[in-house]
Amino acid sequence: MKITLIAAAALLSTSLAQAALVQGTPTPTGQPANPSPLFGTLISFDDVVTGNPLVANHYAGMGVTSIANTLGPALGYYSSSQSGTNYVGTGPSVGWAADILVEFTSLQAAVGIGIAGPTTLQFELLDAGMHVLEGYSLSTTPSNTYYYINRLTNDTKFLRVAGNFVAIDDLQFDTKTVNGIPEPETYALMLAGLGVVGFMARRRKA
Repeated sequence: MKITLIAAAALLSTSLAQAALVQGTPTPTGQPANPSPLFGTLISFDDVVTGNPLVANHYAGMGVTSIANTLGPALGYYSSSQSGTNYVGTGPSVGWAADILVEFTSLQAAVGIGIAGPTTLQFELLDAGMHVLEGYSLSTTPSNTYYYINRLTNDTKFLRVAGNFVAIDDLQFDTKTVNGIPEPETYALMLAGLGVVGFMARRRKA
């Protein structure tokens, strides 16, 4: 019976922590940063006056080595249509096109980001060798969304967000996976596990 309980718990924890791109809930426009789920370190980008450029290593003390646009135009703080005061992007002069690379100081297991604007979006997590751990191409995205990914281990060194019209906000990251809401198949697995446990208990009594 004890072995059955352990097996059921292991299956459940694996299902809950399964790596996949998940759409969470962004902070309502203009409100203090509070995306859902809320976890780990949160960078809201509201600590710098709107209109200033983003210094790539500005958030090094919070665990982000650099944030930069690999296409060339510098990132800056712009009046947000997402949470708080600012979001970060390339601005209207280049049509907000950006290929934003976030480098974390240490390897992370969970990463989330608020995204505004793009009709095409590339969302990738990369390891320390710049190899893609997970990559998603989305053809359309509502104006304000929030996405996060749980990894089963700490292996994420970079987050890449690229789009034809994109800005980011509410960056989150953690060395632990996020406790998500169980999917329907997870509930089914839980019920099946409890059924097996009940069956084994009845057999022992008999």
